[in-house]
Amino acid sequence: MPIRQHRPPTEEFVADFLDTAVPSAIPTDRFIDWESLADDIDKYSDQITAITSLENVSEEEFVDGVADALMAAEDTREWIDFYFELVGERGNKYSSLDGVWKFYPIQRAIDSGDREKARDLAGVLRDVGLQYIVDQGNVRNHYRGMLVGMESHARKNRQGSCFEDEVGERVAEATDRLREAGHDVTDDDEYTTAYNDNSGQEKTVDFAIFEDGDLAVAVEANCYKVQGSKPSEIRRSYNHVAQRMRDDGVVFVWITDGQGWESMENVLAESYNDIVDVYNLSQADQHLTDDLVAEFTDASTATGGL
Repeated sequence: MPIRQHRPPTEEFVADFLDTAVPSAIPTDRFIDWESLADDIDKYSDQITAITSLENVSEEEFVDGVADALMAAEDTREWIDFYFELVGERGNKYSSLDGVWKFYPIQRAIDSGDREKARDLAGVLRDVGLQYIVDQGNVRNHYRGMLVGMESHARKNRQGSCFEDEVGERVAEATDRLREAGHDVTDDDEYTTAYNDNSGQEKTVDFAIFEDGDLAVAVEANCYKVQGSKPSEIRRSYNHVAQRMRDDGVVFVWITDGQGWESMENVLAESYNDIVDVYNLSQADQHLTDDLVAEFTDASTATGGL
């Protein structure tokens, strides 16, 4: 059964959800992960020193210098990745109208002593513009700028991790309240549980609360900054998960938020009608802990406990 004690009509829930939804889960001071950027720059300190030494040399000397560095590298792939990151490319290959250079086979060839393969790749890097970057001076600052530019992609993952941090704090607070109410509870994250239906299937949930060592509450956390098909896909999946969890006597809670829910009132309404125990962060702050305390207390009373 759903745990919500405060169960307004669907339209009222949707209106409140959208009115209190956060635009994004990323705090302003985490917009750029400066600590990670600094770690990446330090990681490539040897590469930066080596490539800087090739400033204002001839094209042939540049190719030979890069090839020499690749041949001497302890971790060839790390050097290849750094060179291409300097020109704004990440991945496991470089492709253009002129061909495809797959990094893993190139790495193996260089590691086996193939200097021509190293010179070929060095020539590609020169033609792409690596020598121009080096000749402009201050490779370290250029690399920092490239990393900042790549942060837009990194923020996609950070959106999820920041939101999970927020939800994790609320799960911990709820667990503390349950302990204060006399329940023997613990919490964990990234917990995998098997369904009790002989299907052999498992489900890994973002957060779990246990009572007397048994799984009692499963919590999933998702934040959507942009609109799209993902919330609708997740809703269908979680509706199925919620039903199976409840069949196993486990409470299923979905905490979701973000401006991506705007103009998706129908999906949000379906989520509430089907799953019921759906909260955004504001609603979780208002109701989740009280709902869990009430659920645990009712369950304990029904079994002759507290």
